[in-house]
Amino acid sequence: MARTSNFIALFAATMLLAASLAVSGCAPKGPTYVDAGASYSQSSLASVYALADTSKLSSQSAADTTKLRHDALTGLRRQGGSAAVAADLMTKTFPPSTRGVPVYVERAVYDGTQALVVVEAIGPATGKLTTKRLWVLSNTGAVLFVGTK
Repeated sequence: MARTSNFIALFAATMLLAASLAVSGCAPKGPTYVDAGASYSQSSLASVYALADTSKLSSQSAADTTKLRHDALTGLRRQGGSAAVAADLMTKTFPPSTRGVPVYVERAVYDGTQALVVVEAIGPATGKLTTKRLWVLSNTGAVLFVGTK
């Protein structure tokens, strides 16, 4: 009887651990962050759109962007180092009321200037986040480029 109880307790503990790992594996990790020394010009910048996967947000309402943006920036900060610095720069530069949720953030050089390249999922106030907006920011937060696709 004791062996059966021990087996049931071990089984229950194992299942609880598996469930907690599964749930934590599904938690949002923030936007993709890249710092690989890339260099872009205005003519090559359009290639960045393809690097940003906005599909996980395409069914989300633009009305929910405040929370989604907060979660994304928190996830970026959790990556530490230059990713956290990027999140701080984005927080300082973009108004809190923006309807954009960052999905791709890259430290790169843009036309010879150190910059942060950001792709956000955006949408109309009453719509879904189905459009991509690309920003290039200087290290001080100056907007060097903005475009949508």
